[in-house]
Amino acid sequence: MQKPILIGGLGLSLGLAVLSRCQTSVLDLGEWLFWGAIAMGGLLLWKQNKPTLAFEDLSNPLTKQDVENSIELAQEWVTALQAEAPDQNFSQFTQTLTELPQQFDRTEITGAIAGGRGTGKTSLKQHLETAALGTSFVETQPLFTDLESYDQAAQNDVFAADFVLFLVTGDLMASQWDTLKHWLQARQKIILLFNKQDQYQSEQRELILTQLRRHVYPAIAAQDVIGITAAPQHIKVKKIQADGTETEYFEQPEANLTAAQTHLNNLLSNADLKQQLVWSTIWRTAGLVQHQAKQQLTKHRREKAIPIIEKYQWLAAGATFANPVAALDLLATAAVTGQMIVDLGAIYQQKITLSQAQAIATAIGKQMIQLGLVELSTQAIAGVLKTNVVTYVAGGAVQGVSAAYLTHIAGLTLIQYFQEQPLHQQSDGINLDKLGQILKTMFAENQRSQFLQSFSQKVLARRSPQTIT
Repeated sequence: MQKPILIGGLGLSLGLAVLSRCQTSVLDLGEWLFWGAIAMGGLLLWKQNKPTLAFEDLSNPLTKQDVENSIELAQEWVTALQAEAPDQNFSQFTQTLTELPQQFDRTEITGAIAGGRGTGKTSLKQHLETAALGTSFVETQPLFTDLESYDQAAQNDVFAADFVLFLVTGDLMASQWDTLKHWLQARQKIILLFNKQDQYQSEQRELILTQLRRHVYPAIAAQDVIGITAAPQHIKVKKIQADGTETEYFEQPEANLTAAQTHLNNLLSNADLKQQLVWSTIWRTAGLVQHQAKQQLTKHRREKAIPIIEKYQWLAAGATFANPVAALDLLATAAVTGQMIVDLGAIYQQKITLSQAQAIATAIGKQMIQLGLVELSTQAIAGVLKTNVVTYVAGGAVQGVSAAYLTHIAGLTLIQYFQEQPLHQQSDGINLDKLGQILKTMFAENQRSQFLQSFSQKVLARRSPQTIT
């Protein structure tokens, strides 16, 4: 009796199955009778929760309140993780959030020097450390090396720094621009440095600088794109002595960093800009804690949700095996889906009313029909079962496996939809368009023949309905 939607729906389905043997017109009772039986099962009550906090648009400067809000939002996710998964380790999250407010008074500024291999990061760092700019620098691991550990380590250093000097030796590649856009979305201050200019003719240098500024504008201002030469190439010098003899030697020209150093001095002498750099780093760190806590909580919830999907897919298969009438198959499957929605919503702390559960179940069913998923799945499963004549000719085999499969897809769709919702969401309704998009994606990702073969075997091995608890 703890499953009113499921009990009411399956009970009605079985009752109609019996009555249909005497009078087929009973099937015309319609959807209103099904949901009327569900309504008699009872309504679910949900606690009222605070609405989630949203970050300001990235095009606007941060305020201190924005940063404090980001810390509070991260704390909400950590608190939710603590409540739902107390056995997991979240000490690093709590320590970071405890220390973040102290960073508001920080005056020291840190810069990261990033780029691919051979872009001159080490030479630039050595020069800047002797220039007495009043800031410290960290050189990141080289990017774009196909080593995921390098890229992750570099991004960690970049996000922890207050600004980043990104080195290139020519025009931007698509992968470089994608990386910069990701950092910009994280409110990272980027100064783009075109290094090794001495390897180009003067007109080529100006052309490349112009291209760089055009490609990154307006995300990166033109004055933040600067040409430098951190480690000039040796040049051969020929000297004629007084006695007419010639000597040759290599000379090391001086580095050309004047424009970059002047720009950094101006940046670091601007108190308001320094404050924005510090606030952005705090905001970014809080966002990272939120992201990591959400990932950990999402994994925990998914581990709880998958067994629920499996339970209801077996129930759908069992109900369909026992009900050879197509219309009653749909009714039983709708009852299973409706109860699954309620149970999954409880795991993801989503406020779902009875009418919303009805809307979701109905929308999923309609979307499956409109997208042709019911027909496609039935055809695919029939093809799989034909490899075993005994199971193929067994009554309701194709329908039963198909009902379980579609219930499985519906469950994965709900998990993905709930995962994308803000914490403790209070919503007036369900985004059915978004739900349909996820449904289509989930079906595409789970229609491989190997998956269907394995899935069909599991369903046929568990044809009897499961005990409801």
